[in-house]
Amino acid sequence: MRVLLWGCILFVLAFLFHIILWKIRLPKRQIRMLLLIFFGVLIIGILSLWSFPLPLKALGFSAPYTLAEYIHIALFFISLTLAYIVTYSAIEVDSPSMIMVMQIDNAGPDGLEKMAFAKTMTNDILVKARIKDLITAELTYMDGDKYKLTPKGVLLARIFIFYRKLMKNYSKGG
Repeated sequence: MRVLLWGCILFVLAFLFHIILWKIRLPKRQIRMLLLIFFGVLIIGILSLWSFPLPLKALGFSAPYTLAEYIHIALFFISLTLAYIVTYSAIEVDSPSMIMVMQIDNAGPDGLEKMAFAKTMTNDILVKARIKDLITAELTYMDGDKYKLTPKGVLLARIFIFYRKLMKNYSKGG
């Protein structure tokens, strides 16, 4: 029970710290900042639990006793953090699919005519924002009038290519 309690407490503290910082100023490299915040809270939290178990006991909280409990707290926290970061990256900017669904939803029960849909779904909405995100994340850069991948972008592309090849061997579909 201590693992669940302290893992959740640390995660909520990191999440609140993240929300407060975002209200003050939205960082340019949001995922990197999220990783710093969450792993910083984990390290400080674990060290605090390890160093100050008696004050916690006086407040009615039981600090973890064993190294195994601390490892479990860290693994639980890291799992929550990575799940949150994956979710955050999906909501950080509107995905093309989400923009399309929202556009159709905004049309109401009568639906959205195909021509009106085609007019609103332009490269400005669907592609240019994603390119800007790739440049901001330093995955790509402009070389004259060409987009080129950075070493980090090449690594990410290779991971996606490997994953797609792996999935094609096991299943059909997208």
